[in-house]
Amino acid sequence: MNRWLFSFCQKRLSPVFLVTATLVMFLSSFRVNKMNDDIWRLLGITPKSGNEKIKSSFMHGYLYYYGVKNIKSLVANDRATIASNLLSYTKQYVTSDAFRKEYDEMRKQEQPPMPELKSLRSIEKIQRDEITTTEKSIREMEKNRKDLPQFAKSIEPMLTLLKDNLKKLQDPKNSYFAAIALGEKYEQENEIKRYSERMEQWEEDYPPRIDRFIASRLQKMLDDTRDIDFNAQLIEKEGKKKFVNPAYESKNAEWKQGFRAGKEITEMTRAFAANWLAEIKAN
Repeated sequence: MNRWLFSFCQKRLSPVFLVTATLVMFLSSFRVNKMNDDIWRLLGITPKSGNEKIKSSFMHGYLYYYGVKNIKSLVANDRATIASNLLSYTKQYVTSDAFRKEYDEMRKQEQPPMPELKSLRSIEKIQRDEITTTEKSIREMEKNRKDLPQFAKSIEPMLTLLKDNLKKLQDPKNSYFAAIALGEKYEQENEIKRYSERMEQWEEDYPPRIDRFIASRLQKMLDDTRDIDFNAQLIEKEGKKKFVNPAYESKNAEWKQGFRAGKEITEMTRAFAANWLAEIKAN
């Protein structure tokens, strides 16, 4: 079985374009005499596998493409028909109840966990805690001095320092406790703020309305495949094909994928995505 793993590491890429353009890219050198209505049988994959590829593309912004057995045996030039069928099927699947259920589950899994906030300590409580901790350290140090007489001389200065600190801690007017209280308050406020920011980002990335989620994928695809120069020249460099124009080499992965898929397929896919996006916005 032939196997490809073609994945984009750029988050939230448009799966509609990926599912169609990437499949078509592999078909670009072949022609088909007869177009079968069973697109999955034609491509040599099961409907379940096809659905998984579409779902992975939409959910995670990647295209996991592998196990398509029949690509090299396809012979004719109905690439546009294949792409059109794949686009139509993608839209049908992504708007299904099954996909909506998968999306709802993923959205729950991606929701940021609520931070575990501790009760803020009063200045009096902080003072008691600091005194308790220091007294414990003094007891342990005195025990070490007794049990390890060979280290008594080196332990003595540390013990003296701890006892001096204890006297300072026993002073209720010591500003140290207020500083600790203020620091704990700021830390809690920052934690709440960070959680709020994560929730806002989560709402943006995974909105409660699935049509908004789909729309964001479609818009991303349209943005990333704008102004593709299909006449761009390529050169062989270090065993890979590179754009002669260095500005093109720095383009995003989807722009390059659109270039490789070709003008006919890319423009058809963009038109499909634009129409779908318009439908969503109209509702």
